[in-house]
Amino acid sequence: MGLSIVRVKRPDEALVWGVVLEQEVALLGENYPSHRELMTHYFLDPKAFDVKDLERVSYSKANLQSPITSDIQIFCQGLNYASHQEEGGIKAGKGLNLIFPKPPSALCGPYDTILRPSGCELLDYEIELALVLRRDLPAHTQVTTDNLLDYVGGFTLANDVSARDFMFGAPMLQWFKGKGQRTFCPVGPILYLIDAGELELLSELRLTLKLNEEVRQDATTDQLIFKPEETLTELASFTDVNLGDLLLTGTPGGVILNANLRVAMAIFLNFSNDKKRKEKLVKSQQGIRYLQPGDKLELSLTSRDGVRRFGTQVNEVRDANR
Repeated sequence: MGLSIVRVKRPDEALVWGVVLEQEVALLGENYPSHRELMTHYFLDPKAFDVKDLERVSYSKANLQSPITSDIQIFCQGLNYASHQEEGGIKAGKGLNLIFPKPPSALCGPYDTILRPSGCELLDYEIELALVLRRDLPAHTQVTTDNLLDYVGGFTLANDVSARDFMFGAPMLQWFKGKGQRTFCPVGPILYLIDAGELELLSELRLTLKLNEEVRQDATTDQLIFKPEETLTELASFTDVNLGDLLLTGTPGGVILNANLRVAMAIFLNFSNDKKRKEKLVKSQQGIRYLQPGDKLELSLTSRDGVRRFGTQVNEVRDANR
């Protein structure tokens, strides 16, 4: 079995790493500057993470921060669940793998406030499984199920928060501004370092998102269209992927965006007019309640049967200018 890692902020503001032990966290003595150094040490010498005789604190009372530090790249997949394709008006199937970046400045903690930027009217959520690279991925590497865990060292829970009006109102429909705002990538609280014998676990995880206590997304990772080994192989074919980088594997159906015929018309009939396209998109969503200040999101990652738990996020939405 692997190891559940968290990052705790002490009352004196110091950040320390810890190992989750049911209802407690055993605090590690070594202060790793990032999750990259921690992962490297763990996979070289797992015995160094023996928690016997370590100071312990209550998990429920610990001030848990993002277990992913910001000195990384974030790669994301879109439309990687059939249920999300279908709600987007796309015939479910395996077309091209939709891959896009998200800036590390979007990272925030599992209980941090999500800030709705000024001018945003269509703020949406996307629960996702995030894989964490164990080592650099050399150019043109062929990743298979046999060697996947040579490159994937762990996973964590992520929310690919999205400003839909910024995305589809941008020149040439580029998504960077709509996906890359500060606080638009809550992660954690747990970074699970996967054991060599747990390959099947990656396809047996359950993602659940609640908005104001109502379940909106609920899916298992066996439903991924492009599997991790396929996406990592494609990434290695055209860009550098490094130790500690994140791969967000896509969100299932249940997002707020209503991709109806009016949305398609707003986009394609106004493709060269950014301002008008955005106005028409917002108008097409009238009557649909997007995320508002005061809304509470609760995201959880568990095994399919719910026995093993890999962390819960609770984030409140607020306006950035307040």
